[in-house]
Amino acid sequence: MRPQLTDLEFKLLRDLIYEESGIFLNETKAYLIENRFAALMEQSCCSSYTELYHKARTSKPSGHLCTLMVDAITTNETFWFRDQYPYKVLGEKILPQYEHEIAQGRRRRIDIWSAACSTGQEPYSTAITVLDFYSTVQKDAACHNWVHILATDISPTSLARADEGIYDSVSIKRGLGQKHLERYFQQESNCWKIDDRVKKMVSFRPNNLKLPVVVPQRFDVVFLRNVMIYFSESLKCELLARIERSMAPNGYLFLGTGETISGYSTLFEMVEFQKAIYYRKKGP
Repeated sequence: MRPQLTDLEFKLLRDLIYEESGIFLNETKAYLIENRFAALMEQSCCSSYTELYHKARTSKPSGHLCTLMVDAITTNETFWFRDQYPYKVLGEKILPQYEHEIAQGRRRRIDIWSAACSTGQEPYSTAITVLDFYSTVQKDAACHNWVHILATDISPTSLARADEGIYDSVSIKRGLGQKHLERYFQQESNCWKIDDRVKKMVSFRPNNLKLPVVVPQRFDVVFLRNVMIYFSESLKCELLARIERSMAPNGYLFLGTGETISGYSTLFEMVEFQKAIYYRKKGP
């Protein structure tokens, strides 16, 4: 019989998860810990959540059990071309601007960061948008030299699935149109494998958004979508400041529907394109 999670155990585990990932769970989310840690309790031979907590604490810093706990609590809700508008803005507004700069010799590359990529649908949707655009300007062969997409996530399980690039019949239908399915995927039994043209445009690596991403480049476009809702108010401010420092001058930031920088950062200005709202890094 599974033990009941006490109020004290919830607070201990909630605080540990926050320390490790920045994800903050209020009292209404106690059921998540109770349900999602059940398998970890069994695997770790723990008879109580208190014992699980102490084992995780002794495995720090960045211990394996702590990683498994964050992985279990992470919500990997995602689908293809989520909300549509970021990809419309990218394909119709931002990429034409950058392509013009490349043609004039004022730009050599385009760096894009999918900062909470989950199982890969967001960065692959981005890569498909890039390929679609460069196909229309007859430069699809060259775009792999110009466009580089970094995709990061805190969940090792999600990253492994994303890097594999294989999706079952349920996940493939969530937001993916028939045109893109036929153009960029190959069916293998009851699954679909993403085409190498898309896959080689994306690099996956682990990253905790509580910490700065360490890369040599500055990003022209950042997708920070549907992740800030899990963070505390103070961490939202810190995260946006770090994101701004990682971006190139006049770089663009996309947040999730219902997310905003208002009250958290003054480092970006709002931009509107065909009723879609996104943000641009302010100049010096």
